[in-house]
Amino acid sequence: MKTITTAISALALMSALSPVAAFAIEPAWVGVRAGTNGVGGEVGVRILPTVVLRGVVQSYDYGYDQSIDGIAYDGTLKLGSYGLQADFRPPIVPFYLTAGIFTNDNQFDLVATPATNVMIGNTTYTPAQVGTLNTKATFDDVAYFVGAGVKLELGPIETALEAGVYYQGDLKVVYTSTGLLASNPSFQTDLALESAKIVDELDAARYWPMVTLHGRYKF
Repeated sequence: MKTITTAISALALMSALSPVAAFAIEPAWVGVRAGTNGVGGEVGVRILPTVVLRGVVQSYDYGYDQSIDGIAYDGTLKLGSYGLQADFRPPIVPFYLTAGIFTNDNQFDLVATPATNVMIGNTTYTPAQVGTLNTKATFDDVAYFVGAGVKLELGPIETALEAGVYYQGDLKVVYTSTGLLASNPSFQTDLALESAKIVDELDAARYWPMVTLHGRYKF
């Protein structure tokens, strides 16, 4: 992902194409944001006439139900990230390019307590043998974002819709059981097979679609 990690630098270089004798760093805006990566706020600082650097924080928990390989889970998607975004904002046009780097705490928590016999891996087990199945699926600690936005300005108020890809790296799954066979070697082998199926189901989330609606007060 070398090209993504250099995206912020690329935006700054693009802005350098415009001749600027001197420019004082100045506050740009404070704002709120809500979207597929949670809700939160941001502060923008204009570092060049066409470049704004933003400090961002966002989080949210979504509850949902999901069935994987015939097992019904109660799921929670826990969103949490903070970091920096840099915008390249050409003059006059309402469109802009953006890229960012974030500390990433996004994770999936899945819990299942089967009430009837259930197949784990290649074997059928009773509810007592299985107990409660707990899944914690996490990604890399650092995530990268590349996207674009469109803005509408009305006096000091700006609204913007932004969309792009939030790359959060490889999925890592911890899959455990509280049942009678929790420490049984054969059962552990079946748990590993089931864990691989969960990875297959959730792995596409490494390329998370990040769509965000913004409201900003400009200075």
